[in-house]
Amino acid sequence: MHNLYESVNSTSWDSKKLHETHSLLILGNGFDIDLGLQTTYKAFFENEEYWPFKKDVKYEEWSLPFFLNECLGAVGTWYDLEEALANYAGCSTNEGHIDEEQHKKTKKEFSILCNALEEYLKNQEDAFVKKMQENHHAKRMKPSHYVLSYFLRKEIRSIYTFNYTNVRRIARQLILGFDDSYTHIHGSLDNSNIILGIGDQRDIKDDYFNFYKSASPHYESTNLVEELNSADEVYIFGHSLGLNDYDYFSEFFKMASKSVHRPFAPGKIKVRIFTYDDKSEIAIKKQLMNLTEKHLIGLYAHCDFKILKTSNEYQDEWMLHDELL
Repeated sequence: MHNLYESVNSTSWDSKKLHETHSLLILGNGFDIDLGLQTTYKAFFENEEYWPFKKDVKYEEWSLPFFLNECLGAVGTWYDLEEALANYAGCSTNEGHIDEEQHKKTKKEFSILCNALEEYLKNQEDAFVKKMQENHHAKRMKPSHYVLSYFLRKEIRSIYTFNYTNVRRIARQLILGFDDSYTHIHGSLDNSNIILGIGDQRDIKDDYFNFYKSASPHYESTNLVEELNSADEVYIFGHSLGLNDYDYFSEFFKMASKSVHRPFAPGKIKVRIFTYDDKSEIAIKKQLMNLTEKHLIGLYAHCDFKILKTSNEYQDEWMLHDELL
């Protein structure tokens, strides 16, 4: 028994010594915005060429165009658009079921919205690439560029993006030779299969089932949840962690906020979340409070956890100190 015990302990010790750090980078729309792409919902809404529902047209009050034009003119994030879709399709919008004609019309309007968004974002990506190729001054180091460059030094790494844009095409304007593979969570512009909608946790009427992201014929399985749960380092740049994406993050943050038994790896899980300013930091913490089941303090206790802000006011606090990443 003594030799077996020593053998087991030796194996356990060796597994930690031989463990290789797996790093995970998750990109949200804040990544593209930081680089200079005009990819906010507000920019799309205010672009008269691409926004599909003309502001001077009087739409029927029950319609999706009316709701988006009249109720959402002041908002600016994709989270707000997804919330609007959830509210429109939920109990608070229309009483009773819509008839078949209205259902077909709403389905068509939703498809028009998705197609218009795809065309708008293609235009923005092309404009960004053209700007970078014509203006070398535009290539100055920004937080998104800095974090991506830092992450690419990791030996074992994976990249997931919630954006529809081409990460490789964008990154190559900044980092010559960038050739990492990556995974789109909600489709891509390149494949013309973008997925706009709401998360499974939202309660909506059956009439609007096609508003669920998972109801899209383009929806595919990924390994994001599994990689989150096994990663040693998690970097999240520009994602709001909003309710419509809770399904991807809830299991990880519940686990990470508790005492984690990881016999295969030494040290704490490193978590870095990059957001813009004080206001967005509070918004992130509110989401994390829900994701951790009101145990946000557990992330600080059981992980190497930091929220780093990317606005000009805060950049030097961490961009000049690699040890904080």
